[in-house]
Amino acid sequence: MMKRLAATFFILLFLAGCESYGPEELDRLTKEDPNFKQMIMQRDQMRSQIVLIKDDLLAKKKALDSRVSSIKLEYDTYAGIQNDKIRKYHSAIKVNRAALQREIDTAEAQLKAKQTELEKSLSTLADMRKVLRESRVINLSKQEKDKWEERVLMQSEKVKPLTDDIAELQARIRLNKRKISFLR
Repeated sequence: MMKRLAATFFILLFLAGCESYGPEELDRLTKEDPNFKQMIMQRDQMRSQIVLIKDDLLAKKKALDSRVSSIKLEYDTYAGIQNDKIRKYHSAIKVNRAALQREIDTAEAQLKAKQTELEKSLSTLADMRKVLRESRVINLSKQEKDKWEERVLMQSEKVKPLTDDIAELQARIRLNKRKISFLR
Protein backbone atom coordinates (compact mmCIF):
# COMPACT_ATOMS: atom_id res chain seq x y z
CA MET A 1 0.00 0.00 0.00
CA MET A 2 2.85 2.28 0.76
CA LYS A 3 4.27 1.65 -2.65
CA ARG A 4 0.98 2.68 -4.17
CA LEU A 5 0.86 5.84 -2.16
CA ALA A 6 4.43 6.72 -3.14
CA ALA A 7 3.68 6.08 -6.80
CA THR A 8 0.56 8.27 -6.60
CA PHE A 9 2.60 11.02 -4.92
CA PHE A 10 5.23 10.96 -7.66
CA ILE A 11 2.57 10.96 -10.34
CA LEU A 12 0.93 14.01 -8.75
CA LEU A 13 4.29 15.71 -8.39
CA PHE A 14 5.08 14.96 -12.02
CA LEU A 15 1.70 16.29 -13.14
CA ALA A 16 2.19 19.45 -11.11
CA GLY A 17 5.48 20.05 -12.95
CA CYS A 18 3.73 19.67 -16.32
CA GLU A 19 1.14 22.32 -15.70
CA SER A 20 1.43 25.50 -17.78
CA TYR A 21 3.23 28.46 -16.35
CA GLY A 22 1.23 31.60 -15.70
CA PRO A 23 2.14 35.28 -15.61
CA GLU A 24 3.13 35.00 -11.95
CA GLU A 25 5.81 32.45 -12.84
CA LEU A 26 7.09 34.72 -15.63
CA ASP A 27 7.23 37.71 -13.27
CA ARG A 28 9.14 35.67 -10.73
CA LEU A 29 11.67 34.43 -13.34
CA THR A 30 12.27 37.88 -14.85
CA LYS A 31 12.86 39.39 -11.42
CA GLU A 32 15.30 36.64 -10.54
CA ASP A 33 17.25 36.67 -13.84
CA PRO A 34 17.89 40.02 -15.58
CA ASN A 35 19.27 38.21 -18.68
CA PHE A 36 16.03 36.24 -18.98
CA LYS A 37 14.06 39.47 -18.56
CA GLN A 38 16.09 40.89 -21.45
CA MET A 39 15.26 37.76 -23.54
CA ILE A 40 11.55 38.18 -22.81
CA MET A 41 11.69 41.84 -23.77
CA GLN A 42 13.46 40.95 -27.00
CA ARG A 43 10.88 38.23 -27.66
CA ASP A 44 8.05 40.73 -27.18
CA GLN A 45 9.77 43.24 -29.49
CA MET A 46 10.36 40.55 -32.10
CA ARG A 47 6.74 39.41 -31.87
CA SER A 48 5.66 43.03 -32.40
CA GLN A 49 7.99 43.25 -35.39
CA ILE A 50 6.62 39.95 -36.73
CA VAL A 51 3.07 41.32 -36.49
CA LEU A 52 4.16 44.53 -38.24
CA ILE A 53 5.99 42.56 -40.95
CA LYS A 54 2.96 40.30 -41.50
CA ASP A 55 0.65 43.32 -41.66
CA ASP A 56 3.02 45.00 -44.12
CA LEU A 57 3.20 41.85 -46.24
CA LEU A 58 -0.58 41.56 -46.28
CA ALA A 59 -0.97 45.24 -47.20
CA LYS A 60 1.68 44.88 -49.93
CA LYS A 61 -0.02 41.73 -51.25
CA LYS A 62 -3.42 43.46 -51.34
CA ALA A 63 -1.92 46.49 -53.13
CA LEU A 64 -0.10 44.30 -55.67
CA ASP A 65 -3.14 42.09 -56.16
CA SER A 66 -5.13 45.24 -56.87
CA ARG A 67 -2.49 46.44 -59.34
CA VAL A 68 -2.36 43.01 -60.98
CA SER A 69 -6.15 43.06 -61.34
CA SER A 70 -5.97 46.55 -62.78
CA ILE A 71 -3.18 45.58 -65.18
CA LYS A 72 -5.05 42.42 -66.18
CA LEU A 73 -8.20 44.45 -66.84
CA GLU A 74 -6.16 46.96 -68.84
CA TYR A 75 -4.57 44.13 -70.84
CA ASP A 76 -7.94 42.44 -71.42
CA THR A 77 -9.39 45.71 -72.69
CA TYR A 78 -6.37 46.32 -74.92
CA ALA A 79 -6.38 42.72 -76.16
CA GLY A 80 -10.07 43.00 -76.99
CA ILE A 81 -9.47 46.12 -79.08
CA GLN A 82 -6.48 44.55 -80.83
CA ASN A 83 -8.36 41.29 -81.49
CA ASP A 84 -11.20 43.32 -83.02
CA LYS A 85 -8.65 44.96 -85.33
CA ILE A 86 -7.23 41.54 -86.23
CA ARG A 87 -10.73 40.25 -87.04
CA LYS A 88 -11.37 43.32 -89.21
CA TYR A 89 -8.08 42.82 -91.05
CA HIS A 90 -8.80 39.14 -91.59
CA SER A 91 -12.26 40.08 -92.82
CA ALA A 92 -10.83 42.65 -95.25
CA ILE A 93 -8.35 40.09 -96.58
CA LYS A 94 -11.18 37.58 -96.95
CA VAL A 95 -13.25 40.16 -98.85
CA ASN A 96 -10.32 40.80 -101.20
CA ARG A 97 -9.86 37.06 -101.77
CA ALA A 98 -13.58 36.70 -102.46
CA ALA A 99 -13.48 39.59 -104.97
CA LEU A 100 -10.57 37.96 -106.79
CA GLN A 101 -12.38 34.61 -106.73
CA ARG A 102 -15.48 36.25 -108.25
CA GLU A 103 -13.25 37.70 -110.99
CA ILE A 104 -11.85 34.20 -111.59
CA ASP A 105 -15.32 32.69 -111.72
CA THR A 106 -16.49 35.35 -114.19
CA ALA A 107 -13.37 34.94 -116.32
CA GLU A 108 -13.76 31.15 -116.30
CA ALA A 109 -17.38 31.48 -117.48
CA GLN A 110 -16.28 33.88 -120.23
CA LEU A 111 -13.41 31.54 -121.12
CA LYS A 112 -15.80 28.62 -121.47
CA ALA A 113 -18.10 30.67 -123.69
CA LYS A 114 -15.17 31.87 -125.84
CA GLN A 115 -13.80 28.33 -126.14
CA THR A 116 -17.22 27.08 -127.24
CA GLU A 117 -17.47 29.94 -129.74
CA LEU A 118 -13.94 29.18 -131.00
CA GLU A 119 -14.77 25.49 -131.42
CA LYS A 120 -17.86 26.41 -133.46
CA SER A 121 -15.91 28.90 -135.54
CA LEU A 122 -13.13 26.38 -136.21
CA SER A 123 -15.70 23.73 -137.10
CA THR A 124 -17.46 26.13 -139.47
CA LEU A 125 -14.13 27.15 -140.96
CA ALA A 126 -13.19 23.50 -141.49
CA ASP A 127 -16.53 22.89 -143.20
CA MET A 128 -16.03 25.90 -145.46
CA ARG A 129 -12.53 24.80 -146.43
CA LYS A 130 -13.92 21.36 -147.17
CA VAL A 131 -16.46 22.90 -149.53
CA LEU A 132 -13.66 24.79 -151.27
CA ARG A 133 -11.55 21.64 -151.59
CA GLU A 134 -14.51 19.80 -153.04
CA SER A 135 -15.37 22.70 -155.33
CA ARG A 136 -13.41 21.00 -158.07
CA VAL A 137 -15.81 18.09 -157.88
CA ILE A 138 -18.92 20.24 -157.49
CA ASN A 139 -17.84 22.63 -160.24
CA LEU A 140 -18.53 25.94 -158.53
CA SER A 141 -18.48 29.02 -160.65
CA LYS A 142 -15.70 31.54 -160.22
CA GLN A 143 -18.13 33.91 -158.57
CA GLU A 144 -19.40 31.27 -156.10
CA LYS A 145 -15.85 30.16 -155.38
CA ASP A 146 -14.86 33.78 -154.64
CA LYS A 147 -17.80 34.09 -152.24
CA TRP A 148 -16.71 30.94 -150.42
CA GLU A 149 -13.15 32.17 -150.19
CA GLU A 150 -14.44 35.47 -148.82
CA ARG A 151 -16.50 33.58 -146.23
CA VAL A 152 -13.44 31.51 -145.26
CA LEU A 153 -11.43 34.69 -144.86
CA MET A 154 -14.13 36.31 -142.70
CA GLN A 155 -14.44 33.18 -140.59
CA SER A 156 -10.63 33.05 -140.20
CA GLU A 157 -10.68 36.65 -139.01
CA LYS A 158 -13.16 35.66 -136.25
CA VAL A 159 -10.79 32.99 -134.96
CA LYS A 160 -7.84 35.32 -134.18
CA PRO A 161 -9.71 37.64 -131.74
CA LEU A 162 -11.27 34.61 -130.05
CA THR A 163 -7.84 33.04 -129.62
CA ASP A 164 -6.51 36.33 -128.23
CA ASP A 165 -9.49 36.66 -125.86
CA ILE A 166 -8.97 33.10 -124.63
CA ALA A 167 -5.26 33.70 -124.01
CA GLU A 168 -6.05 36.96 -122.15
CA LEU A 169 -8.72 35.27 -120.00
CA GLN A 170 -6.38 32.39 -119.17
CA ALA A 171 -3.64 34.85 -118.18
CA ARG A 172 -6.08 36.84 -116.01
CA ILE A 173 -7.26 33.65 -114.28
CA ARG A 174 -3.66 32.55 -113.58
CA LEU A 175 -2.75 36.01 -112.27
CA ASN A 176 -5.76 36.19 -109.96
CA LYS A 177 -5.03 32.71 -108.63
CA ARG A 178 -1.49 33.83 -107.81
CA LYS A 179 -2.85 36.95 -106.14
CA ILE A 180 -5.20 34.83 -104.02
CA SER A 181 -2.30 32.61 -102.96
CA PHE A 182 -0.57 35.73 -101.56
CA LEU A 183 -3.73 36.69 -99.65
CA ARG A 184 -3.81 33.50 -97.56
